Amino acid sequence: MDEDTHTHRLLFPVILLMAFFYAGSLLVRAQNVGRPVETSISFPKDLSTPIVNFDLQSLGNKKFKLVLEKPNNQLTDVKIYDILGNLILHDRLRPADGKQKNYDFTHLNSKIFVVEVGNAKYNKTKSIYANPQGNLEKSSALDK
Repeated sequence: MDEDTHTHRLLFPVILLMAFFYAGSLLVRAQNVGRPVETSISFPKDLSTPIVNFDLQSLGNKKFKLVLEKPNNQLTDVKIYDILGNLILHDRLRPADGKQKNYDFTHLNSKIFVVEVGNAKYNKTKSIYANPQGNLEKSSALDK
């Protein structure tokens, strides 16, 4: 019996040591997971979009013209806000629209507009006072 007890005492640490090494080899195998190799690099399409330059020209009473510096070759977003920051219009200029587009807001009270023009990457913002140059408005309250 003395021999069996001695064998059991040695067998337990050996089994424990073998289990430890086996578990370690599983971890090493789990880290060597095969992944597909990338063979090409792709970039987003809007990475090379140009900056949109534009000008605003007043056409009179709450009307103005947006003039692009160059014809746009892609969709260009136009957002027009009143002076309080409320979005009045969200428009899209298409390449077929050309370099100019007129806007008429005679139905609104605001005469100052903030226009944001841009594409997926760049936005520019300008404001315009859409009243004919040199014409002052007379208040109806003062006329009475």
